[in-house]
Amino acid sequence: MTIDLTNRERAIFAMTFAVGLVVGLWAGLFMLPAEALNVPTEERSTGPGGETAERALFLPVPRSYFFVTITAPIVAAWYSYGRLREETEESTDEDAHETIVDGGTYDDV
Repeated sequence: MTIDLTNRERAIFAMTFAVGLVVGLWAGLFMLPAEALNVPTEERSTGPGGETAERALFLPVPRSYFFVTITAPIVAAWYSYGRLREETEESTDEDAHETIVDGGTYDDV
């Protein structure tokens, strides 16, 4: 069993996938409690008595999230535009062929 998708369906799928990916990344990040990300990674000594205090140093948002947030929709839009443009050209050629077969001329299209 094979499923043949039209170009329109492929374009819709690409945009849906991109939006789902971006929303899923950000929703997953915001579902984590802040305590899960608050891990001490650097120690600094402060104070006159030479006390050692731990300071949490982390990036709560990975840099790759920004890259994916920007590039995924752009790539999906480019792919969708190309697919929909192909479909428009194909339908125009089909319409012209049907008109000529029915007895008309190419100028009638």
